[in-house]
Amino acid sequence: MPDKHKNIMLGTAGHVDHGKTSLVKLLTGCDTDRLAEEKRRGLTIELGFAPCKMTDDRIVGIVDVPGHVSFIRHMVAGAHGVDVIILVVAADDGVMPQTREHLDVMTLMGARRGLVALTKTDLVDEEMRELAIEDVRGALAETFLADAPICPVSNVTGEGFEGFFQALDEQVAACEPRVSFGPYRQWVERSFIAHGFGVVASGIPTTGELKVGAYVRVLPGDLKLRVRGLQVYGDDAQVARLGECAAVNLADVDLDRLPRGVVLTTSTTLIAVSQCAARLRMLGRSKRALRDGTEVHLHVGTEYVQAKVIALEGGPIEPSDEALVQLRFERELPVSPGDRFVVRTHVEEAGGLTTIGGGVVLDTTDKRMRRKRVEVLEPLKKREAALGDPAAWCLALLEEVEESMTVEALVERAVLLECEVEPALDTLKQNRDVVSLDDRRVLAKRVIERAGEKIVVRLREEHTAKPDQFGLTTVILVNELGMDGDVAANAVAGLCDNGIMTRQGELLALAEHRPAVSAADQKLLDAIVDLYKKDHFAAKRPSEAAESLGEPMKRVQPMVKMLIERGDLVKLTDQIVMHRDAVATAVGVVRELFDKSERFSTAEFRDALGASRKYVIPLLDYFDRERLTIRHSSERKPGAKLRGEVG
Repeated sequence: MPDKHKNIMLGTAGHVDHGKTSLVKLLTGCDTDRLAEEKRRGLTIELGFAPCKMTDDRIVGIVDVPGHVSFIRHMVAGAHGVDVIILVVAADDGVMPQTREHLDVMTLMGARRGLVALTKTDLVDEEMRELAIEDVRGALAETFLADAPICPVSNVTGEGFEGFFQALDEQVAACEPRVSFGPYRQWVERSFIAHGFGVVASGIPTTGELKVGAYVRVLPGDLKLRVRGLQVYGDDAQVARLGECAAVNLADVDLDRLPRGVVLTTSTTLIAVSQCAARLRMLGRSKRALRDGTEVHLHVGTEYVQAKVIALEGGPIEPSDEALVQLRFERELPVSPGDRFVVRTHVEEAGGLTTIGGGVVLDTTDKRMRRKRVEVLEPLKKREAALGDPAAWCLALLEEVEESMTVEALVERAVLLECEVEPALDTLKQNRDVVSLDDRRVLAKRVIERAGEKIVVRLREEHTAKPDQFGLTTVILVNELGMDGDVAANAVAGLCDNGIMTRQGELLALAEHRPAVSAADQKLLDAIVDLYKKDHFAAKRPSEAAESLGEPMKRVQPMVKMLIERGDLVKLTDQIVMHRDAVATAVGVVRELFDKSERFSTAEFRDALGASRKYVIPLLDYFDRERLTIRHSSERKPGAKLRGEVG
């Protein structure tokens, strides 16, 4: 049986006394003014929630917000989960200050669709009605409701309700249900004691789903509670999901531990933080630029705090502009990437607090960020572009670090579920955006590329400073550049495969680099190579080579070292050096012996090679170091580099 709920939230907005609550009652049959003071004053103070049945019998939630300027904090708390806005404007009043501010808030908090209910039409004539419609249409120009239906309706007589409901139904049908990623998170709107059940915390889940019997953590803090029961839109349920009105019955907790503004989550790693990075957009109606370091009132979820705005891109933020910022809170908040927020500040012309902008959280690091730094701004821009796309989000996070990451670590960093991260990684692997180091470790291709760029720069510096030297070893590069070993290995392999870099023995150099030597030195180098090539397995010591060539040892020794670095000669011990062809021949003999048997003795290798024990033992020790062989008592078995070729 299909779920009768559709995870879309409706929300009212509009000036005080324009008929929001009575319209909700007409829609749902529910009076959302539950407080005695609200009924006495005829004024909505707190948020009200009600289920609303659409024509396909699907139920969506509706949140009724207070319209009075004194309760804008409560209005913003109700706006954080709204998808479809019902902007209520009284025909006898027209567009008022709170009409505009509520529309601004709903826009900043991510409402996706909406319509206008032009109420109190029973109090005006046809001409006034048309003027009111024209007033509303003008106010909505250049907003996301510019083309929204405007539906005249009387909450008293019911006139126009059918047309209004049909328009609302069309907006809901056209609004795609929210897609959920990550663990369950719910900002607590209110908590209360239900007779016979205990403490209940209600609100609109922003991500994930929650099941009866699960455990949730309460943030800030780390209180862990069991979910005793659930209700969705007032009905008992086994599961609560994002975009629904959820009431969570929690076991063994005092009411005062669950005030408005805390978050319930199934995540084991989310924490409250004292600052976050975000994209902030200023409203065009703002009177002046927002200066760096300005104190604002920040509203996020169902909580609000004082916060300082740090302009990461520098300079004041002008009206209608947007910028990357860091928000520093007066106390810790349980915010998460993707959370939308509103900022308000005192404006003399408005006579008090006014909404000036809002935005979305991108990063919750508690590290203070430095202004005008590419390494700070670019990752935030990539995060912003990746919001809502698990594969793009995982890639953005993998590209921020300079090392490989396990699947488990990525799950924690991304604030996603493992069942969401693994298919995201499959997509990234298919697109060749990441490489797998093993079954559980991955590395972003861009991280490898950045490492390669650093290696190229360092080698170019080395070649300029020491033109007569071949290059540097991987170990030296890793240590000097502070690189992760896996990253460096992949970067070096890529540079060599692409012909940008060459490897000779342990040394690395740029492909175009040729060590500078004089004609006389080159002649001696060629003579040394010819001598060792001729000697083959009966290689001379460097001192013997110097004597044979009639050259002083102090001249031959550095030449031999250079040839070893180039890879022409191979150093077996401090005194035994062989030509690379001889060593290659010996490797071939090793392979032949392993083709016949899974192990061989020193004597068998000596006989097959036809060389004296003086050179056989150093060769075998060299092969052990190179992981071609493994010594086992007096015999050798295949090492890691040959294991795949044997058997």
